[in-house]
Amino acid sequence: MNKKKGIKIKKDINTEAFQATVINIMNKQVKVLSKGEVYSCLLPGSLISNKNSLVVGDEVEAENAGNGQYKLIHVLPRKTALYRGNRRSPEEKVLVAANVQCLLAFVTADYLLHQAGYLESAIIAARRAQIQVGIFISKWDLIGESAQALLEAKLELYKNTADFVFAGSARERQEELFKTVEGKTVVVVGDRSCGKTTLIHGSDSRCPMTSTHTSVLEVGLKGTFWIDTPGFRDFALQQISEEERNAVFPELAQLTGGCYFRNCTHVHEDGCQVLEALRSKKLKRERYDAYQKMTDIKAASSFTPKIDYRHSACTESFTCKVCGTLVVPEGAGSRHRNHCPKCLSSIHIDNDPGDRASLCKGIMEPVSVWVRKGGEWAIIHRCRMCGALSSNRIAADDNPAMLMSIAVKPLAMTPFPLNHLEELFGQ
Repeated sequence: MNKKKGIKIKKDINTEAFQATVINIMNKQVKVLSKGEVYSCLLPGSLISNKNSLVVGDEVEAENAGNGQYKLIHVLPRKTALYRGNRRSPEEKVLVAANVQCLLAFVTADYLLHQAGYLESAIIAARRAQIQVGIFISKWDLIGESAQALLEAKLELYKNTADFVFAGSARERQEELFKTVEGKTVVVVGDRSCGKTTLIHGSDSRCPMTSTHTSVLEVGLKGTFWIDTPGFRDFALQQISEEERNAVFPELAQLTGGCYFRNCTHVHEDGCQVLEALRSKKLKRERYDAYQKMTDIKAASSFTPKIDYRHSACTESFTCKVCGTLVVPEGAGSRHRNHCPKCLSSIHIDNDPGDRASLCKGIMEPVSVWVRKGGEWAIIHRCRMCGALSSNRIAADDNPAMLMSIAVKPLAMTPFPLNHLEELFGQ
């Protein structure tokens, strides 16, 4: 400082760029880790405005901007990049993490008992990123021994499609898992409250900072780095190829080759080996549903919530899965559609007996009619999948020829000779 003029002499600032790893992104600032030290850097406008331009795990260059401030100046090329989809914007890809060697997907044991799809999507996402993929089934201790036994068969399926599978409690130290991923950068994904953060902290990781709403990189032991992500329920992947789908559903891939029809949709066709396996319970319903969801690209990319027909009338248009007719709500009389007016088929989709009877989702074929009190006709539907029967009121525009054909069908197969009627009436 020049004491005579009271002027502060600015010391030289080391503006030499240094390399660092992004550990957290918050608003217009980013936390980076370099040689064990954490720095808070200002983000340039170009990185703020461009989606997927920066993510946790990115290697960057930063420099000292003076006054205790640092600024990020450059993002280095990524070795790997993990993406998921966005249901609100099907064409958009969301960058989850960069420069990772392994994806660890979490689901709870209770989830795996009744559902599928999340792990399959995680495996596909990891294969696309060309990284290793592992599975951890958490809260294993919260289900009974009988439930654990049921899950063992499912675990064998995942052991054939993922690189490694572990099951246990996230509260207990998972030594074998930690040894498997030792020295790697691991991104951990899963729904909220499935135990991701608990397991990471159990690895004796050192978290330079914490956040529950954004991804955070934590420093583990023996060169292991963990990226803890906010919970998300699905990957919303787009354009899933048949090869990708078959790789995560190997048991279905084996069945599809035996279907009678080459272009079988595995929904209603005769001679479908997939449906036959479903009927005989050799194929789990949740696996079938997840497979079909991946097959139906339009349904998978739609964010519109599905209507619960147990409580709401079917007043929207739909395409009949049996005959292909586009069915509109107009003309039904009551504007409540529960079957196709052309072929009279319906879908078995709800929990409780009634209009549409269960989660079976088999095709409900019309087998007969009956007369309700007051003379109103109703169709008797029988599920091809499980055999359940359901009664549905006819619509104003139902095919009269089809109605008459199923009405007289019992007369062609009477339990007694028809000439007995002549004798009876002759008396």
